[in-house]
Amino acid sequence: MALTTNQNFLSPIEFKLVLKRLPNVEFFVKSANVPGLSSGHTDRPTPFKTLHLPGDKLQYEEFTVSVICDEDMVAFREVSAWLEAITYPENFAQYGSLNPKTVGSGTSTLNSDGTGVKSDGSLIILNSNKNVNVTLKFSDMFPISVGSISLDTSGADVTPPVFDITFKYEKYDIVV
Repeated sequence: MALTTNQNFLSPIEFKLVLKRLPNVEFFVKSANVPGLSSGHTDRPTPFKTLHLPGDKLQYEEFTVSVICDEDMVAFREVSAWLEAITYPENFAQYGSLNPKTVGSGTSTLNSDGTGVKSDGSLIILNSNKNVNVTLKFSDMFPISVGSISLDTSGADVTPPVFDITFKYEKYDIVV
């Protein structure tokens, strides 16, 4: 196997998040994680020792991003409205605000314009020249958690508050 020819390290500050459903979040993303993968395993006992066999289902970790809260809380309100509409906590009309029309066959609730229950998204990682290097394409994302915003008057510096958004998704593909 050949050694890599690119000896540059991955820069943890050169990335952007693109979600059709959350256009205002893109500018304010502070950090994001590349979710891990795992699979279960099966233990098979034998008279001599237990054998470990690989699992048959791939599991994706949750995708979490930290977002800087803007003064008008636009990004926070945008993702909160999406989560609220998915769960329709007060009435069914809230769900209707998602415009959940079906695209293609099956029961997909993903609209090509990003207004459905789920949305596709991309975490774009840039190289040392700030060009697109690797893209993680997430399929059928939806928020499962919007973190709290902590306000504190005791700080000496004015640092903008940050909140976390946690997503579930069907899968992601790595495109180079």
